[in-house]
Amino acid sequence: MSKNRYLQRLGHSWYVRIKVPTSLRGIVKSTHIRRALNTRDLDEANRRKWAVVAQVHEHFQAQASNPNIGLGLVISPSRAIEHGAAPSPAQVNSQNLRRSAGLDALSEEWAATSDLKTVRFQRQQAYKELCRYLGSNRSPTAVTGALAASYVDESLLQSKDSPSTRRRKLSALAAFWEWMSSRCYLPKGTNPWKGFRIRAEGASSTPKKRPYTMPELVQLFSGQPNYPALREVMVLGLYTGARIDEICSIKRGDVRVEDGFVYIHICKSKTAAGTRTLAIWHPIAKELLMRRLKRKEAKAAQLFPELKGGGYDNKLSWRVGQAFRYHRNGRGLTGATDFHSLRRTFITRLENLGVDQVRIARYVGHSLPTLAFQLYSGGATEATQAATAQMIEYPPDVEAAAALFIEDT
Repeated sequence: MSKNRYLQRLGHSWYVRIKVPTSLRGIVKSTHIRRALNTRDLDEANRRKWAVVAQVHEHFQAQASNPNIGLGLVISPSRAIEHGAAPSPAQVNSQNLRRSAGLDALSEEWAATSDLKTVRFQRQQAYKELCRYLGSNRSPTAVTGALAASYVDESLLQSKDSPSTRRRKLSALAAFWEWMSSRCYLPKGTNPWKGFRIRAEGASSTPKKRPYTMPELVQLFSGQPNYPALREVMVLGLYTGARIDEICSIKRGDVRVEDGFVYIHICKSKTAAGTRTLAIWHPIAKELLMRRLKRKEAKAAQLFPELKGGGYDNKLSWRVGQAFRYHRNGRGLTGATDFHSLRRTFITRLENLGVDQVRIARYVGHSLPTLAFQLYSGGATEATQAATAQMIEYPPDVEAAAALFIEDT
């Protein structure tokens, strides 16, 4: 027997589809009966279908003995809630649900449960877009499976967001409904946002990010972008492999000169392994930093004080990233590359130059997978970092392009 017996998928939703007995087709005027299960999840559809199948067969038996019964199938109040219909106030009270001021207030309370500013913003964003579609503050029980499906089809899937952003917003709504259910604002197991599948629209719409080729680097390091400090940040990305926010967050006191090297202590990084000291030996990157160090700034001042924070988390790298994308597009390069591709290029280049993988990982701030490294290693010494720094070089045409690019900054 097939696992999906009696099931039929139409659009995003699952339905029960049952063949009408031949003897009843003249009465029913159809060869099949179809009933909505109000779910997009196959496992949930298989769980719900048996109650509906039993009802349909009971109806068939009753109709065979009394042809005047009609086609309507009666569903009990408890099954109506299970199948996604909006429960009446009496049904809500019967389940001992907590009263609320509506989704607006609950969404704020739910968003505040995260300590991360980014997560709070994303939660608020997902609900605000749903609220605009709903048109007003609704009660938690007012959003049925049918209404959720309409929102996904008519709004979320029609937006200009990437598939990954759509999935994130849908996951946020599903998490919001789970939170309300866990706090008894909704019946247990009521979540109209589960079961949707949002697929990529094609490989060309979201190209996989990759390193730059050497000719692309020559192309990238040309022109004169006028955004403050962008050229310097790009050159440091090329010669250190550091993340854009790591570079933009460097303070004057994080940089020192010793024995012919410039050392940068990366204090702000997305991972614990990213906190490290970089040794800079390459003359182009070193000259750039020495020019910055000649400016009389306090140690607590930013190395690039002209950078201003932006975005919902006020990162110094936010506006730089936008300016970089504008410059990249102007040089005719594709969305398969971004600022982080400089990091990919740097790692690839060191690997091709024969640098040991452990040294590469230590230099760029990647964690190492083995227990010995994670628990017992104290990390790379500055001497090891300096030895790695002396290996960094690019083909002559790339070096010439980078030197010219930074010449008049």
